[in-house]
Amino acid sequence: MTIPLPIETERLRIRAFDPDDLEEMSGIYGDPEVMQHICLGVLDRERTAVLLEGYRSAQDEQGFSTWAVVEKETGSVVGDAGFGLYAPTGEPELGYTFAASVWGRGYAFEAANACIGAAFAHLPHRRLVAKIEPGNERSLRLARRLGLQPVETVDVDGHPHLLLALERP
Repeated sequence: MTIPLPIETERLRIRAFDPDDLEEMSGIYGDPEVMQHICLGVLDRERTAVLLEGYRSAQDEQGFSTWAVVEKETGSVVGDAGFGLYAPTGEPELGYTFAASVWGRGYAFEAANACIGAAFAHLPHRRLVAKIEPGNERSLRLARRLGLQPVETVDVDGHPHLLLALERP
């Protein structure tokens, strides 16, 4: 099963990453404030290129991935949203990362909500999950607004994270 792209919202276009996105995503993934709660840590240009290539490969191999989030008004890539694969259960794992310059505009909710809708429309899984550091209040608030509920605490590279889940409606 594949989630068809692009996913469109009122203000955003969610699409697969392409090589031209490297510059904008290097700026986002290289920002310590943005990456403070991301287990990958701050990424340089080379590690960003490898990550984006991995996202493109995942789309081809599993039919879903983490995608570029493009602001329709400007055409700028403002972050990412989409799904990895939660290894312990094989379920789609929601994730999102946005440039600090667009925080507070509601883009994360808009993009994540659209991704959730697309996943439940096109994938067979009965639930989606997300892992969030307990100290990441912004992301926890967003996950709750999206309807995700805490399930348990899991270890990610020696750090506790809340595992949240959302059941298919």
